[in-house]
Amino acid sequence: MLRTLAFGLVLCTPLVATAQVRVDTLTFPVGTAYAEHYDVPVVSGMAANVAAKINLTIQYSLLHQVPGHYHQPVFTEEDQTGGMTDLTFTVVRADSQVVTIDFEVSSMGAHPSVDHTWMSFDSHDGQLVVPEDILTAQGIERGKQAATKALLAGIASVIAHPDPARTAPGAEDDLKTQREAYERCTGELSDAQGDTRFEIGPVLTVARGCFFAHAILALDDVGEVTWQASYASLAPYMTPYGRCLLIERSAVCRRASVAPTVGTWRGTIGKGSAIALIGCTSGASYFYERIGTSIGLDIAKAPPGHWILQHKNEQGVVLETFDLVPAKSGGFSGTWTQTAKPGLPVVLQ
Repeated sequence: MLRTLAFGLVLCTPLVATAQVRVDTLTFPVGTAYAEHYDVPVVSGMAANVAAKINLTIQYSLLHQVPGHYHQPVFTEEDQTGGMTDLTFTVVRADSQVVTIDFEVSSMGAHPSVDHTWMSFDSHDGQLVVPEDILTAQGIERGKQAATKALLAGIASVIAHPDPARTAPGAEDDLKTQREAYERCTGELSDAQGDTRFEIGPVLTVARGCFFAHAILALDDVGEVTWQASYASLAPYMTPYGRCLLIERSAVCRRASVAPTVGTWRGTIGKGSAIALIGCTSGASYFYERIGTSIGLDIAKAPPGHWILQHKNEQGVVLETFDLVPAKSGGFSGTWTQTAKPGLPVVLQ
């Protein structure tokens, strides 16, 4: 799928415009195969470098594409039989504090599936905002418990008052299967193993569901339930950053901790080679912005206060090393070295 070709893109009519922050839909050039199946948001209306960071995060995370360096073909026939087949989005919030987008992703594997994922961004720095950024451990647990209570109530209601189709003659097996699935789900929720999603919109929304296996998905008459609360009501359970961003609505809000392996960072190597570094669960990737080819990085053991990221070849030999520390002005600084060559300065914001 990944063959490089850069081409221009056109934006259509804005979908959202609030306090100058807007979300448009990316329009691919005429002739891009399967483009009608993929609605990709493009955020603008804030500082250009912030918008670029948000759009890079979205497109790299969902499409494995770098804006300005799209691979050709962008979407392949193989995607339609063994990958993401459709992508749509809904703007949950887009203002001077937060941009939150709900993505519906349809995929094809052993069987078709539809999943939702939410991304929230700080409109001031373009970094992802996750529940742990805005809520204390007690706040996250409070949200989980409230959503779990709502889900259990929904399950109890469905069991007490089943859909008439479930009790019709010949449907006994479906009813039995449904109740067994809800019993398993209830046990998982009691063990705090159930899936919980937090959406940072105009209010906080916490969603939880049983997520039946595909073969019995049609038997889930409860679905996903939600619990909502205003940020003001959650103030005692919010971090200083969360209160600053969502209650005080300040333009200068700082997280308690940051790491180059979390979020998206843009900057330079040496005298001006522009790069971007994108953190992920197990490490990071970086690329030169004039080229757009992703280079994987592994996390290595580092002294306190340092992050060391290494690019290795297939034999495990280290070829490149980033040694980064927090910069006084925010972001990170440090050195980048290649084997047997002098180090070059690195600055990331």
